[in-house]
Amino acid sequence: MANQYRYSKTSFQTSVATAVGLTLIISFLVWLFSRLMAFSHPYWITLVAGAVFFSFCSAAMIYRYMRDEIVVSVRPDGLFDARYSSQAVPWDEIKEVRLERQENEFQLLVQLWPMGEAPPKLIWIDLAPLDGGVENILQAIAPHARISVDHA
Repeated sequence: MANQYRYSKTSFQTSVATAVGLTLIISFLVWLFSRLMAFSHPYWITLVAGAVFFSFCSAAMIYRYMRDEIVVSVRPDGLFDARYSSQAVPWDEIKEVRLERQENEFQLLVQLWPMGEAPPKLIWIDLAPLDGGVENILQAIAPHARISVDHA
């Protein structure tokens, strides 16, 4: 059995609103500078810059939300995060999962076992945009990996 989590509607709306706001700010700045530099087509330059900026900000998130795709899944074979990889990270490669809090948002820091001389790899999983609560996600991970909580 897998516990599957998708983008929540409220966090999706907040993220899109933020991306639109940032796009408007960037578009205004591009328009302003293109007018100051006396480019012949400042509106086209602004339109292209705004479209590129918005697509870089949120294209993948909008695509996954519209298709109702699974973003994070706790599976018997490993921990899957579509934002990180198309494959699940096997449980035997995970050394520790640490819950960290930054203001009112939670993230999981997944530390993998080191491979040879290389330092251990870290994977950040942002829990804020997901539809599952932090407690539910931690309960799903607990049987498979050691979880620590950052109290800072």
